Amino acid sequence: MEEEIMMTTDRAKDAAEQKKFIDAINKTGVSLSFKGNLVIIESKSAVSVLLAKNALTAFNRGFDAKTSLLLLDENYDLAVLNIGNYANSQKRQIGLKGRIIGSRGVIKQRLSNATSCYIKIFGKTVSIIGNYQNLNIAVEAVEMLLNGAKHDRVFLMIDKRKLEAYGDRNS
Repeated sequence: MEEEIMMTTDRAKDAAEQKKFIDAINKTGVSLSFKGNLVIIESKSAVSVLLAKNALTAFNRGFDAKTSLLLLDENYDLAVLNIGNYANSQKRQIGLKGRIIGSRGVIKQRLSNATSCYIKIFGKTVSIIGNYQNLNIAVEAVEMLLNGAKHDRVFLMIDKRKLEAYGDRNS
């Protein structure tokens, strides 16, 4: 099976230069070819190709190599939300990014800690990496913020979902 992914020129160059990152992906049984900002992923295993594609997509969305490599584990996934789907004007999109980031990054950090997920805001997207259970909670939280919910309400929802999912255990 073969897949292609277009990366930004800078991120493709950075990925190609990170030997440990490329070696870790290659250990899953895939072969990577870099042709400018196009990356070709080849393998006999469709699952390996998908996992490698997710890791490269995460790296392209601004995550560091170590965090991107979490996606080689089948228990982790990547969600990418387009802020443009929630606001038409550029001014409103900037305001929505601010709601997610918060003053000095406090809201983003709190979301990340509460859901045990990694969150990146890059361009007009919010990207989230986490295990499936926590990823669903984090996506719901970010969508609530993008739809105008108050921050306190979002964090109450997170606590409720974690209690439903994990009971008395902490995630």
